[in-house]
Amino acid sequence: MSEYDPLDAQADCFKPPAIPTEVCCLHCGLEYESYLIEWRIETEPDGSKHGFWCCPTPDCDGKGFGFDILPTDPEYICEDGSMMWCDDDDSDADADEWDDDPDPAAELTEDDFLPETPPTNRLRDEILGDDDIPW
Repeated sequence: MSEYDPLDAQADCFKPPAIPTEVCCLHCGLEYESYLIEWRIETEPDGSKHGFWCCPTPDCDGKGFGFDILPTDPEYICEDGSMMWCDDDDSDADADEWDDDPDPAAELTEDDFLPETPPTNRLRDEILGDDDIPW
């Protein structure tokens, strides 16, 4: 196995796909073709250099295909043949299958969150007496 090189654009796991696809940046919201994603090299505080695949929009800090920059097609298939998106309906069904314990929060009511005695404001009571606040 080769050693990790922070300046190798082709070895970066967030590189854009080989076949261009329409993407959207989560940071700026711009939609564009993935071939426009840029490789930039930045200097870290310790002086070392590190490369990133970045959104081409000026001053946008969206980085990485599949991280901040995502395909707009919900049916997008990755180069390895897997789907990038998952169907929420299927995942909820699987989660319910494993949940043997009922949700304890489902049994709580609003009264469970109220204090037993209402808070008091001694200074307000001294000024206004037992009367309610005038406004």
